[in-house]
Amino acid sequence: MSLTNSAPKQKGGITALGIGQLVSWGTLYYSFPLIAEAMVNDLGWSRADLYGAATLGLLISTLAVCPIGALIDHGKGRFILVGATLAASLALIAWSFVETLVTFYCIVITVGILQAAVSYEPAFAVAVQQLKTQSSRSAITTITLWAGFASTVFVPLLHLMIDELGWRGALFGLAVINTAIAGPLYLWATRATSAAKQPINEASEHKENVKPILYSLRFYLLTASFCVYMALFSGFTYHIYPLLSALTTDTQTVLFAIALIGPAQVGGRVLLLLFEDVSIKHLGLLAGVSFPLAILMLKAPPSVFTFASLCVLYGAANGIFTIVRGMAVPELLTQHNYGTINGIMLIPMSLARAAAPWAIAAYWTYSGAPSGALNVLLALAILIPVLFGLAICTKHSHHTR
Repeated sequence: MSLTNSAPKQKGGITALGIGQLVSWGTLYYSFPLIAEAMVNDLGWSRADLYGAATLGLLISTLAVCPIGALIDHGKGRFILVGATLAASLALIAWSFVETLVTFYCIVITVGILQAAVSYEPAFAVAVQQLKTQSSRSAITTITLWAGFASTVFVPLLHLMIDELGWRGALFGLAVINTAIAGPLYLWATRATSAAKQPINEASEHKENVKPILYSLRFYLLTASFCVYMALFSGFTYHIYPLLSALTTDTQTVLFAIALIGPAQVGGRVLLLLFEDVSIKHLGLLAGVSFPLAILMLKAPPSVFTFASLCVLYGAANGIFTIVRGMAVPELLTQHNYGTINGIMLIPMSLARAAAPWAIAAYWTYSGAPSGALNVLLALAILIPVLFGLAICTKHSHHTR
């Protein structure tokens, strides 16, 4: 898990970002399905109501995407990552005292906005800012290698915490973990960029380099592919636990299968370090085709093998496609204005990520069977390689280097 072409301090900073991402994803994202299920049983609220709050939070968070990117470009990475982490811990504590649906919505919407400040994109932007264009692929791979353990660590940990402390106590525990681990790591990792400023000549080139990309068909096809990917990722993350639980009464089998996602993601990313010469185009197609194959496993009779196969294949594909998404701008579009172009793409991607959990939950409620949610996930999975394939086959005449 190291960068081969950077100084020791840079290696340490990237590793710190990666471990911080592991904690951020585990406490703020992967925790929601388990907490939500416990709240359904305890408070009697519907899944649609609960996931509606998460959807609103993710939708509103799209308003923060561009300002967050701009602040990081101007050397405010420390303020964004550390500040959002501490604020998220306070929000988790407030969540543990929730008694009404209105209060729950306010808190979860706040958490959704804060997720935008501690997700992959801000961490990638800080890494690229530290390393410039050198070793960016290795840096992004390293960050996601660590973050890939989030579900493996936090799903069984949170399940244990809920059993022992209840969902309210578990939320308080997550806040402590977030503050004690992620906060200091982000503080240390961003030391090199806290005073960085965007060069004046880079700002003056902004419009010149971005405008041609916005006329590129490849840009829009890639964005569409990534939007569908984000919808699948969000829908799968939020619903895989209740979906598998609806297909079997064996909770241990469900937890075992989900715990395999993290190692599978890591395995996929380790392969990228071993085969750095493989193009992003080929990696994107390989991972894209794997998504529908993984979801199809749920059409087979429920068993440890089918659940494990689903999670391993999905995890490996997701691990690779995350790198593809992070490197698509410099390798398939342009090496200039990474943050700006990525930020533009993130707006519809964030909307897709936000809408998917609620839409799938609502359709599941409407259909009255888990097969409804499964079919939606399968349709999304099929679209990913189709759109990505069209994108890389499209002539890109504005590929600026």
